[in-house]
Amino acid sequence: MKGKVIKRGQGKIIMEGDECTEIYAFTDKIAFSISTLLPGQRACLDPGHKNADEICYVIQGKIVIHFPDEEEYYLLETGDALLIPPGVSHYSINVGEEKSITAWAGAGPDMEHFITKAES
Repeated sequence: MKGKVIKRGQGKIIMEGDECTEIYAFTDKIAFSISTLLPGQRACLDPGHKNADEICYVIQGKIVIHFPDEEEYYLLETGDALLIPPGVSHYSINVGEEKSITAWAGAGPDMEHFITKAES
């Protein structure tokens, strides 16, 4: 198999609430996307993935990720990452004064929301 370059704008664009997401790649082993939120905007609730870890990396800005079932909040700024365990529902809120840009990656067979939205 050869490598594949995916340029910005070539991915599938989806809107999840206020969050604009570009899905760059998904396979049965990994999903990768970049999301943006304007100040004060909130993403939709992601119900989590039963058998898949997910990670969020903040490229720009300041966000809070909320795990509503556990009532846990995580403040992340540029350069920070959060590992989200399997099955944990979550959403992000831009609490900064600039646009937030986050990278999302998930590994495992249960990244179905990426695949479903990318194919629609």
